[in-house]
Amino acid sequence: MIATAPPFVPSTNSGQALRFSKDERRVFQQNHRLNVATDNEISRRRGSRKSRGATIVSAAPNRRAISLLALGLLIAGCAALFSASLSYSAEPDLKPGDTIGPQNWERVKGMVGENLLNRIKRGYSFQIKNDRSIGPPREFVAATAKYAGTVKLGPKGELLNYAAGQPFSNVDSSDPQAGLKMAWNFYWRWIGDDYKTGGGTGQGKIIRYAIERDGSERRADVLHHSIKTRGRVSLSADVVLPGYEHIDWMQLRADEYPRDTSGTTTLEIRYASPDREDDLYIYVPSIRRVRRAPPIQRCATIAPSEFNFDDINSFGGKITDFNYRLQGRFKMLGNFGQDQIPFARRPGDYLPSRESWSVVDTYALEITPKDRNYCYPKKVIYIDPVNYEAFWTMIWDGSGSYWKEQFAFRSPVKLPDGQEVLSVGAVVIANLKNGRSTLVDAVRVYNQGYQPSLFTLATLQTVMRGGTIR
Repeated sequence: MIATAPPFVPSTNSGQALRFSKDERRVFQQNHRLNVATDNEISRRRGSRKSRGATIVSAAPNRRAISLLALGLLIAGCAALFSASLSYSAEPDLKPGDTIGPQNWERVKGMVGENLLNRIKRGYSFQIKNDRSIGPPREFVAATAKYAGTVKLGPKGELLNYAAGQPFSNVDSSDPQAGLKMAWNFYWRWIGDDYKTGGGTGQGKIIRYAIERDGSERRADVLHHSIKTRGRVSLSADVVLPGYEHIDWMQLRADEYPRDTSGTTTLEIRYASPDREDDLYIYVPSIRRVRRAPPIQRCATIAPSEFNFDDINSFGGKITDFNYRLQGRFKMLGNFGQDQIPFARRPGDYLPSRESWSVVDTYALEITPKDRNYCYPKKVIYIDPVNYEAFWTMIWDGSGSYWKEQFAFRSPVKLPDGQEVLSVGAVVIANLKNGRSTLVDAVRVYNQGYQPSLFTLATLQTVMRGGTIR
């Protein structure tokens, strides 16, 4: 079904207020301590209804902040003052074991994308479950505590003094730059010092299904290796690889199947400077040449899927090329613990038939391009505030029509040192204009010890001579 209008655009100015439940507080006490504004800030807000809902989220343990909050509530004498200062909204009435389907789709309206909501109306059903929260590894948390206090924004929106961890441990939602700071937190979320996407699947690679409107499917097998050259916290004592201070990350991606695309390999390099464009090199077997793709290539669909390069990981654009607005905090449906990999589904359909969904706390971050010629006029991602991973991505076209909808499940995995972390699991993107969709099984393995010498043009030349990047 083609949507002719955006599903919903939540905003702190539209009556959707920020809410912190008991479960949220427990999660943040364990991972990203909740720190509300000082008494002076609360007093200021009480005098101005326009500033209602502003909060500060702290990623560093902050028992003093929790104590101050308790003291403030005690002095106030009741919870009403606290509720007024934070503008609470109604809590979803979903509980584990509830079944959602066409008979009660209204219960999840506003908690899923419009496309999925329409599928529920037409018969899709699932159960609600509880998910346990798994935070980033201890070395990332330690890096955040050590370095976050020194990070600042530069005149072009770039990061200054960044070393490792989450750049901004405190983001005040009333800050005019809150959206940009959240975008940087998303960009530098924990994803290991390196990883192999698909390495945690049974086949050891990404398995992708392009599904046509008529239900026909086309499978593709993809190898994907990535390395962070800055912000490293696990594999060495250095937070940056010597000689790579000017690079954020590098990626290699190679098609293995089907035969007509096998061998197509891309090398992607993201530079730290806001003034330097990405390098994107593509080896095309049919012409046996390596060519450098222009930046606009990031908007090109990675055929035959519905993803483009900036759809990978929900939003893969260069942070300083976009504008950001923090829309607020919202309860959405997601999945922190995918039960089956790959999940069970009907042939020709991308929806899981046996997976349950849970209620997930998210921030909604609106992303608009500075370049008016960019492919996506507006994208909104819904980020979990513990790991800064995106559960939902919604995209609109230039006329304001709802265009694409993406959701991503998560799957717990073990690091080489035994710590448990979250990996991406299955990812689905649906194009509502052409009726096509793409399903990807992408569970990762982290901290494989890749060397930066793998991510060079020499590797593409090796592929050109018949080698592989496996």
